[in-house]
Amino acid sequence: MTDSSQTRLAYVAEVTPGTTPATPVFKKLRMTGETLAPAIQYVSSNEIRPDRNVADMTRVGQEAAGDINFELSYGSFDDLLEGLFFNTWATNVLKNGITKKSFTIEKTYAANSNQFHRYPGSVVNSLSLNMNAKEIVTGSFNVMCQTTTSAQAIIAGATYTEPNANPVLNAANNFASLSMTGGGTVQLRTLSLNITNNLEQQSVMGQVASKGIRAGQVMVTGEAEAYFDSQELFELFLADTATDLTFSLGGASTLKYVFFIPKLKLTANNVSADGNNQDVMQKISFQAYFDATTAAQIRLTRTP
Repeated sequence: MTDSSQTRLAYVAEVTPGTTPATPVFKKLRMTGETLAPAIQYVSSNEIRPDRNVADMTRVGQEAAGDINFELSYGSFDDLLEGLFFNTWATNVLKNGITKKSFTIEKTYAANSNQFHRYPGSVVNSLSLNMNAKEIVTGSFNVMCQTTTSAQAIIAGATYTEPNANPVLNAANNFASLSMTGGGTVQLRTLSLNITNNLEQQSVMGQVASKGIRAGQVMVTGEAEAYFDSQELFELFLADTATDLTFSLGGASTLKYVFFIPKLKLTANNVSADGNNQDVMQKISFQAYFDATTAAQIRLTRTP
């Protein structure tokens, strides 16, 4: 039997998409769970048989995808964030860009004997980041992969780097510097941020695995519950007025991320009294769009 508590995820950046580097230096990944799995597409034959049976089943495609769930800690996911943003950190600043980055992700089941599932050509499709009052900041990377391989031994010459031991962040004393221009004093109970690259597999004749993974339009959206203390946010919504969003996660001065969305519009702001003995909340949705000054939709700054 295999114990989920002994499962390991590790990754290595690829030079050639879909090709695992020789003697790879894998980095072990902190996680709370994962759903990486292959998906094989079959087509059944339409031949007519007098006994009414299906004549054949044929494999026509193979790909893979899944989620990597985590509790946010500083520095643990900076490589995957580069993959998500299609860019590289420059002087500790990361903005959404156009440079695709792929990884080989390796899943190891190690209860009795090592069983390895490898996912070459993995590209980060999306991130969902969730912040709730009195809770740990959690998230999930969705990854799209070209194919899956299976083995019972490590890759020759492979080594494994341990992850950092930075503490997990929470939305209480690790959340700060919230601001929205023109929104007054904003006090949140929940905040979620979603970034997606709208990836899609590229099928090709001559092989069952995809040729590659196409990048689509980057979309940055979010939702929040804000206490209804004033009208400013509601008036921004009614007036179709653009605003921005800034908040930080981490320590007061170090081991901190500052998220900045320079231009967004509120796409919903529902204020309602849902029943007795409850706070009146503003249930907000928003979407970012391109800001020429920042030359991006979202900017992430780290303070090491």
